[in-house]
Parts: sequence; C-alpha cells; structure tokens
Amino acid sequence: MPSYDPRSFYTFLKKGILEWEQTASPLPSQRFLVNAMVNGTRPESAGAIVELGPGVGVMTSALLRRMRPDAQLYTIEIDGPLHEELLRHVSDPRLVAILGSAEHTGTLAAEHGLDGKADAVLSSLGLSLIPPEVRHRILESAARVLGPHGVFVQFGYVHTKYFVYSRARGYERFDYFGTLQRYFSRVERQPVPLNVPPAYVYVCRP
Repeated sequence: MPSYDPRSFYTFLKKGILEWEQTASPLPSQRFLVNAMVNGTRPESAGAIVELGPGVGVMTSALLRRMRPDAQLYTIEIDGPLHEELLRHVSDPRLVAILGSAEHTGTLAAEHGLDGKADAVLSSLGLSLIPPEVRHRILESAARVLGPHGVFVQFGYVHTKYFVYSRARGYERFDYFGTLQRYFSRVERQPVPLNVPPAYVYVCRP
C-alpha cells in the first residue's frame, strides 16, 4: 500500500464519510490503482503534469518518484484541509500545489507557472458524482490544457456502471467510457480488480 501517515489517512477517511460526493471513496487509492494510473501518464518523459484531486498526496508522491528532475507537477485540489495535508505530507521543489477548482485547470496552471501545454493530466476526481455541468467544464478544461501528444488518465470504480448514489440525483448509472469519448479521440480501459473497490483506469488521448 502507498505510504501515508495516520493523520493523512484519518483526514481522507473523514472526508470520505462526511463528504462522499467530493471524494467518492472513504479510502485513498491502493498501490495497484496508483501504479496503473502513474504508468498511464508516462512520467519519465513528461516535462509538465497536472494532477486533479490529489487528496493527501498518494498519487502525487508516486508521480514525483518517477518524474524527471527538471519536470513540474501542478496539483489542483478544491478542498482546503486536503490541500493542507498534501502540503504537509509532500515536500518537493517540483511540486506546485494549487487550491482551486478543476473547472479552471488551464487558467490555474498558467497562473502558477505552466508555460504552454501539459504532457499529462492525471485525475482522481469522482466524475460519476460530480454534477453534469461541472463535470463538463472539468473535462473540457483538462482536454484544452493537454498538448497534441498528451494523455489524460482517469480512474472509475467498476460499480458505477451499475449504480451510483448521489444525494442530489438519487440512484443512477454512469458510463465513464462513453463520457470520456466525448472529449478525447482515443480511450483505452484497463481493469484494476485488486483495488478496493475494484476500478478501471482510462487512458485518453486528444
């Protein structure tokens, strides 16, 4: 399992229980999912990566371990306490941690130093629980910030194909594959059955 300290774990667990529609899970991602997500971004060859919804930094740390010394990682987190935990837990000169909404990915990254386009965007956002109009703005912004050979990597839990519960919309299904195809020309899916809960990783290209 990826390394995170008890305080970070408790912060995420509390958010996962009390603000389910924001985190979409009470547990940080396990190593199986982290590895699949990070592999999809090709961090060794990337000069700039944007991470959406870093939480307490589980995937952030894994990305930084494999990124080039001259690369930059821009994280965008909407939740203040999770953002503070990330800053406390991850210290690296290549990390640019931003507090804000992924609806404004391109603008926020540019304001904090991104010059040009990103080579990869890694998203841990619970897209199935995000209101449709907000989800559209997030995916549109993520697609725009990518370079022509960039990659967008997103995970989704297997059960969302059959049911998702939202306080605002009740029970429904969510089609990650079909949704992502509206924003990217090529979408590939990889199962990660050993994660809890089981997930798919979607690797998307412009």
